[in-house]
Amino acid sequence: MRAPIPQRIATLSWRNPAFLWTPLSLALAIAWPAALFWQQPNLARLTLVSGMLVFALALSSLGAIWALGRAPKSRRAVLLHVLCAGALVALLAPFALTGLLGALGAYRDADAGAALSLADSLAIAPLALIVGLPVALISGIIFAWLALSRRAPENLDRRRCVPFRRRPKGAVFTARRRCVSADRRP
Repeated sequence: MRAPIPQRIATLSWRNPAFLWTPLSLALAIAWPAALFWQQPNLARLTLVSGMLVFALALSSLGAIWALGRAPKSRRAVLLHVLCAGALVALLAPFALTGLLGALGAYRDADAGAALSLADSLAIAPLALIVGLPVALISGIIFAWLALSRRAPENLDRRRCVPFRRRPKGAVFTARRRCVSADRRP
């Protein structure tokens, strides 16, 4: 029977106590853009709803990856999930917003709904992406640093890390470190 291979890069885990850190990090990551609109409550509500949608999509995709047994090993992977969800929401937001404004305009005035078209939505989409991606980036960084922590692997004994022997001159690789599992001690 072979001993297990030591895990060099530990997977991320929820910071303990998770019932405290996870909601706190989500609240900070979602609420900071809304705090920029403190004088305009309608824009603040719209920002909160879009932030909740971004994190609902990002946490759903993270949960699917975690359920498949491939937990993220870096905060970068978590940040990519948040950025992809943020890009999707930012690209779809102008279409939903112009549709909503057109419906509200048609409700108040019969000809007001015709002023907003698909071309308007397509024209606003790049602007929404330019504004939405930095917000998603900062929110993802806040969430990843507050909610997740890295734990040391259980079967890795750091005192037993020894360097490989140097390769001869002209070799592509230089010296690397080899870590011995706690189960494979001589």
